[in-house]
Amino acid sequence: MSVVRELLDDAVALQKDGLSPGRIGLALTDRWEAEELGSAREVRRTRFKTGGIELRFPSGEKIVWDGTVWSYLPA
Repeated sequence: MSVVRELLDDAVALQKDGLSPGRIGLALTDRWEAEELGSAREVRRTRFKTGGIELRFPSGEKIVWDGTVWSYLPA
C-alpha cells in the first residue's frame, strides 16, 4: 500500500473525528512533506469553487474531496 493510500485512510479517520476538509488537506500535506523531508517533493493543493479539494502527489497519485467523500486516484 502506498503512503498516499495511507493518507487517504487518515483523511477518512480525521473526518470522523470532526476535522473540516480544509484542515484535513493541510494535515495530509504536512505529513507527506515531513515524511519526504529533503527530497523537495511537494504536494500540489487545489481548491475548487464548489468546495472540493485535490491533493496531487509527485508520484501522480491524487486524493480528492468532492464535498461529500474522499477518493483515491492511482497514478
